[in-house]
Amino acid sequence: MLPVLLLIVFSLISYAFFIQKAMVVQDAAAAGAAYGAMPGNSTNSATMIQIANYDVTGSLNGASGFTATATNFYTCTPGAAHVTAGTSCSTGAPYHYVQVTTSLTVTTFLQLPGMPSSQLVNGSAIYRTEVTP
Repeated sequence: MLPVLLLIVFSLISYAFFIQKAMVVQDAAAAGAAYGAMPGNSTNSATMIQIANYDVTGSLNGASGFTATATNFYTCTPGAAHVTAGTSCSTGAPYHYVQVTTSLTVTTFLQLPGMPSSQLVNGSAIYRTEVTP
């Protein structure tokens, strides 16, 4: 009974570890996008990526297995197809958004036959940029 119980306990711990890493990766995407959504920061993709890196690794340069990308896009209505910045929409100027996507390869500490030794966790955040009056 003890080996089965230990296997279940270690599997639950491993699963909790993956959930925690997925939450950290999602939070990093949100932190980078939140910075980019502030007035004047939307074109500063490098800093958005550095903030995401720091949120996950404690370093502005990131770590092995972690990637972050920052992009800008425009739409005429929320959730609509992307348009160019100079597009004239029926509501006026297009909405401006920043998106930060993150991913991290997480290695399991419990190696079992037939189970993957690593898993990719992803995060993504899209924020509408602030417009200064």
